[in-house]
Amino acid sequence: MLNKTGMLAGRFCTVCAVCFCAVILIQNMLRLPTGQPAVVLAGLLVGCVVLALCLRYLRPLRGFAGLLFLARFALALCFILWLGSEPVQDFETMYTAAGQLAAGSHEYLNDIYFFNWAYQSAFVAYEALVIALFGNSLFPLQLLNALWLAGTNVLVYALAKRFLSERTAMTAGILYCIYPAPLFLAGVLTNQHLSVFLLYSVLYILLSERLSPLRTLGAGALIALGNAMRPIGVIVMLAAVLWLLIRSVHRAQLRDAVHGGCVAISYFLVGAALSGLIVSSGINPEGLSNNQPMWKFVVGLNQDSSGSWNRADYETYLSLPTQEGHQAMTQAVQERLSVGPAKLAGLAWRKSTVMWAGNEDLYWGFGHLDQDAPAIGNLSWNSLQLLLGAFDKGIYLLAFGLAFLGLLTRFRSPERCDCSLLLVLLLCGYYAVHLIVEVQSRYRYFLMPCVFILAATAIARWLPKDRT
Repeated sequence: MLNKTGMLAGRFCTVCAVCFCAVILIQNMLRLPTGQPAVVLAGLLVGCVVLALCLRYLRPLRGFAGLLFLARFALALCFILWLGSEPVQDFETMYTAAGQLAAGSHEYLNDIYFFNWAYQSAFVAYEALVIALFGNSLFPLQLLNALWLAGTNVLVYALAKRFLSERTAMTAGILYCIYPAPLFLAGVLTNQHLSVFLLYSVLYILLSERLSPLRTLGAGALIALGNAMRPIGVIVMLAAVLWLLIRSVHRAQLRDAVHGGCVAISYFLVGAALSGLIVSSGINPEGLSNNQPMWKFVVGLNQDSSGSWNRADYETYLSLPTQEGHQAMTQAVQERLSVGPAKLAGLAWRKSTVMWAGNEDLYWGFGHLDQDAPAIGNLSWNSLQLLLGAFDKGIYLLAFGLAFLGLLTRFRSPERCDCSLLLVLLLCGYYAVHLIVEVQSRYRYFLMPCVFILAATAIARWLPKDRT
Protein backbone atom coordinates (compact mmCIF):
# COMPACT_ATOMS: atom_id res chain seq x y z
CA MET A 1 0.00 0.00 0.00
CA LEU A 2 2.76 2.44 0.94
CA ASN A 3 4.64 1.55 -2.22
CA LYS A 4 1.59 2.42 -4.34
CA THR A 5 1.08 5.66 -2.42
CA GLY A 6 4.66 6.72 -3.15
CA MET A 7 4.29 5.84 -6.83
CA LEU A 8 1.03 7.79 -7.07
CA ALA A 9 2.66 10.81 -5.47
CA GLY A 10 5.55 10.59 -7.93
CA ARG A 11 3.14 10.24 -10.86
CA PHE A 12 1.05 13.23 -9.72
CA CYS A 13 4.17 15.42 -9.50
CA THR A 14 5.22 14.30 -12.97
CA VAL A 15 1.78 15.11 -14.39
CA CYS A 16 2.04 18.63 -12.91
CA ALA A 17 5.52 19.11 -14.37
CA VAL A 18 4.36 17.91 -17.80
CA CYS A 19 1.45 20.35 -17.70
CA PHE A 20 3.71 23.24 -16.68
CA CYS A 21 6.17 22.48 -19.49
CA ALA A 22 3.32 22.17 -21.98
CA VAL A 23 1.94 25.57 -20.94
CA ILE A 24 5.38 27.15 -21.29
CA LEU A 25 5.89 25.68 -24.76
CA ILE A 26 2.42 26.75 -25.94
CA GLN A 27 2.91 30.28 -24.63
CA ASN A 28 6.26 30.55 -26.39
CA MET A 29 4.72 29.36 -29.65
CA LEU A 30 1.97 31.96 -29.35
CA ARG A 31 4.51 34.74 -28.85
CA LEU A 32 6.90 33.82 -31.66
CA PRO A 33 5.23 35.93 -34.40
CA THR A 34 5.78 39.10 -32.38
CA GLY A 35 9.51 38.51 -32.01
CA GLN A 36 12.28 37.53 -34.41
CA PRO A 37 11.10 34.10 -35.64
CA ALA A 38 13.96 33.61 -38.12
CA VAL A 39 16.59 34.25 -35.44
CA VAL A 40 14.71 32.06 -32.95
CA LEU A 41 14.75 29.29 -35.56
CA ALA A 42 18.48 29.86 -36.08
CA GLY A 43 19.10 29.41 -32.35
CA LEU A 44 16.97 26.28 -32.35
CA LEU A 45 18.87 24.87 -35.32
CA VAL A 46 22.25 25.60 -33.72
CA GLY A 47 21.11 23.77 -30.60
CA CYS A 48 19.86 20.83 -32.68
CA VAL A 49 23.12 20.66 -34.65
CA VAL A 50 25.16 20.64 -31.42
CA LEU A 51 22.87 17.94 -30.03
CA ALA A 52 23.21 15.83 -33.18
CA LEU A 53 27.01 16.16 -33.15
CA CYS A 54 27.10 15.12 -29.50
CA LEU A 55 24.91 12.10 -30.18
CA ARG A 56 27.05 11.09 -33.14
CA TYR A 57 30.60 11.79 -32.02
CA LEU A 58 30.76 12.34 -28.27
CA ARG A 59 32.64 9.71 -26.29
CA PRO A 60 33.63 9.56 -22.60
CA LEU A 61 36.62 11.78 -22.03
CA ARG A 62 38.88 12.02 -19.01
CA GLY A 63 38.99 15.56 -17.69
CA PHE A 64 35.72 16.53 -19.39
CA ALA A 65 34.49 18.41 -16.30
CA GLY A 66 37.61 20.57 -16.35
CA LEU A 67 37.24 21.32 -20.06
CA LEU A 68 33.58 22.20 -19.58
CA PHE A 69 34.49 24.51 -16.70
CA LEU A 70 37.13 26.28 -18.78
CA ALA A 71 34.79 26.67 -21.76
CA ARG A 72 31.99 28.25 -19.75
CA PHE A 73 34.44 30.39 -17.79
CA ALA A 74 36.03 31.67 -21.02
CA LEU A 75 32.62 32.52 -22.49
CA ALA A 76 31.59 34.37 -19.33
CA LEU A 77 34.89 36.26 -19.25
CA CYS A 78 34.43 37.29 -22.89
CA PHE A 79 31.01 38.76 -22.10
CA ILE A 80 32.38 40.55 -19.04
CA LEU A 81 35.23 42.15 -20.99
CA TRP A 82 33.06 42.88 -24.04
CA LEU A 83 30.15 44.56 -22.27
CA GLY A 84 31.82 46.18 -19.28
CA SER A 85 28.52 45.97 -17.40
CA GLU A 86 27.92 48.42 -14.56
CA PRO A 87 25.65 47.93 -11.52
CA VAL A 88 22.22 49.54 -11.68
CA GLN A 89 19.19 49.81 -9.38
CA ASP A 90 19.31 47.28 -6.50
CA PHE A 91 22.72 45.99 -7.60
CA GLU A 92 24.17 49.48 -7.45
CA THR A 93 22.65 49.99 -3.99
CA MET A 94 24.22 46.77 -2.71
CA TYR A 95 27.59 47.45 -4.34
CA THR A 96 27.74 50.93 -2.80
CA ALA A 97 26.84 49.47 0.59
CA ALA A 98 29.54 46.81 0.19
CA GLY A 99 32.14 49.49 -0.49
CA GLN A 100 31.10 51.33 2.66
CA LEU A 101 31.14 48.15 4.73
CA ALA A 102 34.58 47.20 3.42
CA ALA A 103 35.81 50.65 4.52
CA GLY A 104 34.37 50.12 8.01
CA SER A 105 31.36 52.41 7.52
CA HIS A 106 27.74 51.52 8.22
CA GLU A 107 26.32 54.57 6.48
CA TYR A 108 24.27 52.30 4.21
CA LEU A 109 22.04 51.45 7.17
CA ASN A 110 20.53 54.92 6.84
CA ASP A 111 18.93 53.72 3.61
CA ILE A 112 15.43 52.33 4.24
CA TYR A 113 16.27 49.65 1.64
CA PHE A 114 18.39 47.77 4.19
CA PHE A 115 15.60 47.88 6.75
CA ASN A 116 12.86 46.75 4.39
CA TRP A 117 14.97 44.01 2.81
CA ALA A 118 17.60 43.27 5.42
CA TYR A 119 18.09 39.81 3.89
CA GLN A 120 20.22 41.47 1.19
CA SER A 121 22.86 42.09 3.85
CA ALA A 122 24.47 38.67 3.41
CA PHE A 123 25.24 39.35 -0.23
CA VAL A 124 26.52 42.81 0.72
CA ALA A 125 28.86 41.14 3.21
CA TYR A 126 30.09 38.77 0.46
CA GLU A 127 30.80 41.70 -1.86
CA ALA A 128 32.43 43.65 0.98
CA LEU A 129 34.80 40.75 1.67
CA VAL A 130 35.85 40.65 -1.99
CA ILE A 131 36.34 44.42 -2.04
CA ALA A 132 38.39 44.29 1.16
CA LEU A 133 40.64 41.62 -0.35
CA PHE A 134 41.00 42.88 -3.91
CA GLY A 135 40.08 46.56 -3.87
CA ASN A 136 37.07 48.62 -4.86
CA SER A 137 36.84 47.39 -8.44
CA LEU A 138 34.06 45.62 -10.30
CA PHE A 139 36.35 43.13 -12.02
CA PRO A 140 37.14 40.79 -9.06
CA LEU A 141 33.43 40.42 -8.36
CA GLN A 142 32.73 39.85 -12.05
CA LEU A 143 35.53 37.31 -12.24
CA LEU A 144 33.93 35.42 -9.37
CA ASN A 145 30.66 35.54 -11.31
CA ALA A 146 32.43 33.74 -14.13
CA LEU A 147 33.66 31.09 -11.69
CA TRP A 148 30.14 30.51 -10.30
CA LEU A 149 28.75 30.31 -13.83
CA ALA A 150 31.36 27.74 -14.81
CA GLY A 151 30.83 25.79 -11.60
CA THR A 152 27.08 25.62 -12.22
CA ASN A 153 27.72 24.27 -15.72
CA VAL A 154 29.87 21.49 -14.27
CA LEU A 155 27.07 20.73 -11.80
CA VAL A 156 24.61 20.29 -14.69
CA TYR A 157 26.93 17.61 -16.08
CA ALA A 158 27.63 16.07 -12.66
CA LEU A 159 23.96 15.94 -11.64
CA ALA A 160 22.91 14.34 -14.92
CA LYS A 161 25.67 11.80 -14.41
CA ARG A 162 24.11 10.83 -11.07
CA PHE A 163 21.32 8.95 -12.83
CA LEU A 164 22.20 8.93 -16.55
CA SER A 165 25.11 7.72 -18.64
CA GLU A 166 28.39 9.56 -19.10
CA ARG A 167 27.65 10.48 -22.74
CA THR A 168 24.17 11.74 -21.88
CA ALA A 169 25.51 13.84 -19.02
CA MET A 170 28.25 15.25 -21.23
CA THR A 171 25.64 16.22 -23.82
CA ALA A 172 23.55 18.00 -21.18
CA GLY A 173 26.64 19.88 -20.00
CA ILE A 174 27.54 21.00 -23.54
CA LEU A 175 24.00 22.15 -24.32
CA TYR A 176 23.91 24.23 -21.14
CA CYS A 177 27.34 25.62 -22.01
CA ILE A 178 25.99 27.12 -25.24
CA TYR A 179 22.85 28.46 -23.50
CA PRO A 180 23.59 32.21 -23.52
CA ALA A 181 21.07 33.73 -21.08
CA PRO A 182 23.24 33.53 -17.92
CA LEU A 183 26.17 34.95 -19.91
CA PHE A 184 24.21 38.17 -20.47
CA LEU A 185 24.34 38.58 -16.68
CA ALA A 186 27.99 37.58 -16.32
CA GLY A 187 29.16 41.11 -15.58
CA VAL A 188 26.09 42.02 -13.52
CA LEU A 189 26.55 42.06 -9.74
CA THR A 190 23.47 39.95 -9.19
CA ASN A 191 23.18 37.56 -6.26
CA GLN A 192 21.82 34.91 -8.63
CA HIS A 193 25.17 33.50 -9.77
CA LEU A 194 26.43 32.48 -6.33
CA SER A 195 23.01 31.41 -5.09
CA VAL A 196 22.39 29.13 -8.08
CA PHE A 197 25.80 27.51 -7.69
CA LEU A 198 25.26 26.87 -3.96
CA LEU A 199 21.73 25.51 -4.35
CA TYR A 200 22.62 23.13 -7.17
CA SER A 201 25.56 21.95 -5.07
CA VAL A 202 22.88 20.90 -2.57
CA LEU A 203 21.20 18.75 -5.21
CA TYR A 204 24.54 17.12 -5.96
CA ILE A 205 24.88 16.17 -2.29
CA LEU A 206 21.30 14.91 -2.03
CA LEU A 207 21.60 12.75 -5.13
CA SER A 208 24.54 10.84 -3.67
CA GLU A 209 24.38 7.07 -3.89
CA ARG A 210 24.31 6.75 -0.12
CA LEU A 211 22.79 9.48 1.99
CA SER A 212 23.78 9.90 5.61
CA PRO A 213 22.61 12.26 8.37
CA LEU A 214 25.89 14.14 8.02
CA ARG A 215 25.30 14.69 4.29
CA THR A 216 21.71 15.81 4.77
CA LEU A 217 22.67 18.14 7.61
CA GLY A 218 25.33 19.61 5.33
CA ALA A 219 22.78 19.93 2.53
CA GLY A 220 20.42 21.86 4.82
CA ALA A 221 23.25 24.17 5.88
CA LEU A 222 24.20 24.80 2.25
CA ILE A 223 20.57 25.58 1.38
CA ALA A 224 20.55 28.14 4.21
CA LEU A 225 23.73 29.72 2.84
CA GLY A 226 22.33 29.84 -0.70
CA ASN A 227 19.12 31.31 0.72
CA ALA A 228 21.12 33.99 2.51
CA MET A 229 22.56 35.02 -0.85
CA ARG A 230 19.10 35.06 -2.49
CA PRO A 231 15.93 34.07 -0.62
CA ILE A 232 14.70 31.19 -2.76
CA GLY A 233 16.29 28.41 -0.72
CA VAL A 234 13.00 27.52 0.94
CA ILE A 235 11.79 26.16 -2.44
CA VAL A 236 14.81 23.85 -2.64
CA MET A 237 14.37 22.82 0.99
CA LEU A 238 10.69 21.96 0.53
CA ALA A 239 11.42 20.06 -2.70
CA ALA A 240 14.18 18.08 -0.96
CA VAL A 241 12.08 17.26 2.10
CA LEU A 242 9.05 16.27 0.02
CA TRP A 243 11.23 14.08 -2.23
CA LEU A 244 12.71 12.28 0.76
CA LEU A 245 9.28 11.80 2.33
CA ILE A 246 7.82 10.39 -0.91
CA ARG A 247 10.83 8.10 -1.24
CA SER A 248 10.41 7.02 2.38
CA VAL A 249 6.78 6.09 1.75
CA HIS A 250 7.61 4.40 -1.55
CA ARG A 251 10.35 2.26 -0.02
CA ALA A 252 8.55 1.83 3.33
CA GLN A 253 11.74 2.98 5.08
CA LEU A 254 11.93 5.49 7.90
CA ARG A 255 15.51 6.40 7.03
CA ASP A 256 14.63 8.77 4.19
CA ALA A 257 12.08 10.57 6.37
CA VAL A 258 14.82 11.09 8.96
CA HIS A 259 17.06 12.52 6.23
CA GLY A 260 14.26 14.92 5.29
CA GLY A 261 14.02 16.03 8.90
CA CYS A 262 17.78 16.60 9.00
CA VAL A 263 17.60 18.83 5.93
CA ALA A 264 14.79 20.94 7.38
CA ILE A 265 16.30 21.25 10.87
CA SER A 266 19.72 22.16 9.54
CA TYR A 267 18.21 24.71 7.14
CA PHE A 268 16.33 26.55 9.88
CA LEU A 269 19.13 26.37 12.48
CA VAL A 270 21.89 27.53 10.13
CA GLY A 271 19.60 30.21 8.69
CA ALA A 272 18.98 31.54 12.21
CA ALA A 273 22.71 31.39 12.98
CA LEU A 274 23.58 33.34 9.83
CA SER A 275 21.00 35.97 10.68
CA GLY A 276 22.40 36.20 14.21
CA LEU A 277 25.90 36.60 12.78
CA ILE A 278 24.75 39.52 10.62
CA VAL A 279 23.31 41.17 13.75
CA SER A 280 26.26 40.47 16.06
CA SER A 281 28.80 41.66 13.50
CA GLY A 282 26.97 44.97 13.17
CA ILE A 283 26.34 44.49 9.46
CA ASN A 284 22.60 44.92 9.96
CA PRO A 285 20.67 44.99 13.26
CA GLU A 286 17.69 43.47 11.41
CA GLY A 287 19.67 40.35 10.56
CA LEU A 288 18.39 38.58 7.45
CA SER A 289 14.76 39.46 7.99
CA ASN A 290 12.23 40.60 5.42
CA ASN A 291 10.37 43.56 6.88
CA GLN A 292 8.14 43.94 3.82
CA PRO A 293 7.04 40.32 3.35
CA MET A 294 3.86 41.24 1.49
CA TRP A 295 5.56 43.33 -1.21
CA LYS A 296 6.30 40.46 -3.63
CA PHE A 297 2.69 39.27 -3.29
CA VAL A 298 1.21 42.74 -3.81
CA VAL A 299 3.16 43.08 -7.05
CA GLY A 300 2.59 39.47 -8.07
CA LEU A 301 -1.18 39.83 -7.75
CA ASN A 302 -1.44 43.11 -9.64
CA GLN A 303 -3.81 42.50 -12.56
CA ASP A 304 -2.80 45.68 -14.40
CA SER A 305 0.93 44.89 -14.47
CA SER A 306 0.48 41.11 -14.96
CA GLY A 307 2.44 40.49 -11.78
CA SER A 308 5.47 42.54 -12.82
CA TRP A 309 7.14 45.37 -10.92
CA ASN A 310 5.22 48.60 -11.36
CA ARG A 311 5.65 52.16 -10.15
CA ALA A 312 2.05 52.53 -9.03
CA ASP A 313 2.41 49.89 -6.30
CA TYR A 314 5.87 51.18 -5.42
CA GLU A 315 4.67 54.73 -4.84
CA THR A 316 1.46 53.64 -3.13
CA TYR A 317 2.85 51.21 -0.57
CA LEU A 318 6.59 51.66 -0.11
CA SER A 319 6.20 55.38 0.54
CA LEU A 320 4.22 54.56 3.72
CA PRO A 321 5.80 53.98 7.16
CA THR A 322 6.73 50.31 7.58
CA GLN A 323 3.84 49.23 9.79
CA GLU A 324 1.25 51.18 7.83
CA GLY A 325 2.69 49.87 4.60
CA HIS A 326 2.53 46.28 5.84
CA GLN A 327 -1.12 46.65 6.85
CA ALA A 328 -2.01 48.35 3.57
CA MET A 329 -0.24 45.65 1.55
CA THR A 330 -1.92 42.87 3.53
CA GLN A 331 -5.29 44.42 2.75
CA ALA A 332 -4.34 44.84 -0.92
CA VAL A 333 -3.36 41.16 -1.18
CA GLN A 334 -6.69 40.11 0.32
CA GLU A 335 -8.55 42.32 -2.14
CA ARG A 336 -6.56 41.07 -5.11
CA LEU A 337 -7.19 37.46 -4.11
CA SER A 338 -10.93 38.08 -3.86
CA VAL A 339 -11.45 38.98 -7.54
CA GLY A 340 -12.65 35.46 -8.31
CA PRO A 341 -11.13 32.32 -9.84
CA ALA A 342 -11.61 33.40 -13.46
CA LYS A 343 -9.59 36.61 -13.07
CA LEU A 344 -6.95 34.85 -10.95
CA ALA A 345 -6.60 32.14 -13.62
CA GLY A 346 -6.23 34.83 -16.29
CA LEU A 347 -3.58 36.56 -14.20
CA ALA A 348 -1.72 33.26 -13.71
CA TRP A 349 -1.69 32.70 -17.50
CA ARG A 350 -0.38 36.22 -18.17
CA LYS A 351 2.25 35.92 -15.44
CA SER A 352 3.45 32.64 -16.88
CA THR A 353 3.70 34.31 -20.28
CA VAL A 354 5.69 37.25 -18.87
CA MET A 355 8.16 35.07 -17.01
CA TRP A 356 8.52 32.01 -19.22
CA ALA A 357 7.62 33.17 -22.74
CA GLY A 358 9.25 36.59 -22.91
CA ASN A 359 12.76 37.16 -24.25
CA GLU A 360 15.53 37.63 -21.73
CA ASP A 361 15.65 41.18 -20.34
CA LEU A 362 19.12 42.31 -21.41
CA TYR A 363 18.80 45.69 -19.68
CA TRP A 364 20.84 44.54 -16.68
CA GLY A 365 23.95 43.78 -18.71
CA PHE A 366 23.47 46.15 -21.65
CA GLY A 367 21.57 49.07 -20.11
CA HIS A 368 24.65 51.23 -19.50
CA LEU A 369 25.44 51.31 -23.23
CA ASP A 370 24.21 53.89 -25.74
CA GLN A 371 21.43 51.91 -27.38
CA ASP A 372 21.69 53.83 -30.65
CA ALA A 373 25.48 53.53 -30.92
CA PRO A 374 26.95 50.89 -33.28
CA ALA A 375 27.78 47.59 -31.58
CA ILE A 376 28.93 45.44 -34.50
CA GLY A 377 29.29 47.19 -37.85
CA ASN A 378 26.14 49.20 -38.48
CA LEU A 379 24.17 47.13 -35.98
CA SER A 380 23.16 49.19 -32.94
CA TRP A 381 23.25 47.88 -29.40
CA ASN A 382 19.46 47.91 -29.30
CA SER A 383 19.20 45.81 -32.46
CA LEU A 384 21.91 43.46 -31.24
CA GLN A 385 20.03 42.89 -28.00
CA LEU A 386 16.90 41.91 -29.92
CA LEU A 387 18.90 39.44 -32.01
CA LEU A 388 20.68 37.95 -29.00
CA GLY A 389 17.41 37.60 -27.12
CA ALA A 390 15.79 35.83 -30.06
CA PHE A 391 18.78 33.50 -30.58
CA ASP A 392 18.71 32.64 -26.88
CA LYS A 393 15.02 31.80 -27.18
CA GLY A 394 15.79 29.10 -29.76
CA ILE A 395 18.09 27.19 -27.39
CA TYR A 396 15.65 27.86 -24.54
CA LEU A 397 12.84 26.24 -26.55
CA LEU A 398 15.03 23.24 -27.36
CA ALA A 399 15.74 22.73 -23.64
CA PHE A 400 12.09 22.91 -22.65
CA GLY A 401 11.01 20.75 -25.58
CA LEU A 402 13.49 18.05 -24.56
CA ALA A 403 12.53 18.41 -20.88
CA PHE A 404 8.88 17.90 -21.85
CA LEU A 405 9.78 14.70 -23.74
CA GLY A 406 11.98 13.58 -20.87
CA LEU A 407 9.15 14.05 -18.37
CA LEU A 408 6.86 11.98 -20.58
CA THR A 409 9.34 9.09 -20.44
CA ARG A 410 8.87 8.95 -16.68
CA PHE A 411 5.42 7.43 -17.22
CA ARG A 412 7.10 4.42 -18.84
CA SER A 413 9.55 3.95 -15.99
CA PRO A 414 8.70 1.57 -13.14
CA GLU A 415 10.65 3.75 -10.68
CA ARG A 416 8.94 7.12 -10.26
CA CYS A 417 10.51 8.12 -6.95
CA ASP A 418 14.07 8.12 -8.28
CA CYS A 419 16.67 10.87 -8.36
CA SER A 420 14.96 12.75 -11.18
CA LEU A 421 11.83 13.18 -9.03
CA LEU A 422 13.73 15.75 -6.98
CA LEU A 423 14.23 17.80 -10.15
CA VAL A 424 10.55 17.36 -11.03
CA LEU A 425 9.55 18.70 -7.61
CA LEU A 426 11.92 21.62 -7.99
CA LEU A 427 10.38 22.52 -11.36
CA CYS A 428 6.84 22.28 -9.98
CA GLY A 429 7.62 24.31 -6.87
CA TYR A 430 9.47 27.08 -8.66
CA TYR A 431 6.84 27.43 -11.38
CA ALA A 432 3.95 27.40 -8.88
CA VAL A 433 5.51 29.99 -6.57
CA HIS A 434 5.88 32.42 -9.45
CA LEU A 435 2.17 32.20 -10.17
CA ILE A 436 1.77 34.16 -6.93
CA VAL A 437 4.80 36.40 -6.45
CA GLU A 438 6.41 39.06 -8.67
CA VAL A 439 7.71 37.83 -12.02
CA GLN A 440 10.33 38.88 -14.54
CA SER A 441 12.20 36.86 -17.13
CA ARG A 442 15.49 37.19 -15.22
CA TYR A 443 14.07 35.03 -12.43
CA ARG A 444 13.92 31.92 -14.61
CA TYR A 445 17.73 31.72 -14.43
CA PHE A 446 17.54 29.55 -11.32
CA LEU A 447 15.41 26.83 -12.89
CA MET A 448 17.22 26.48 -16.22
CA PRO A 449 19.98 24.10 -15.06
CA CYS A 450 17.19 21.83 -13.80
CA VAL A 451 15.45 22.05 -17.18
CA PHE A 452 18.63 21.05 -19.03
CA ILE A 453 19.15 18.09 -16.71
CA LEU A 454 15.56 16.94 -17.26
CA ALA A 455 16.17 17.41 -21.00
CA ALA A 456 18.97 14.87 -20.68
CA THR A 457 16.43 12.19 -19.74
CA ALA A 458 14.98 12.55 -23.25
CA ILE A 459 18.46 12.47 -24.79
CA ALA A 460 19.09 9.19 -22.97
CA ARG A 461 16.32 7.59 -25.03
CA TRP A 462 18.37 8.24 -28.15
CA LEU A 463 21.40 6.55 -26.56
CA PRO A 464 19.73 3.30 -25.44
CA LYS A 465 22.97 1.42 -25.01
CA ASP A 466 24.24 4.09 -22.64
CA ARG A 467 21.23 4.32 -20.35
CA THR A 468 21.95 3.62 -16.72
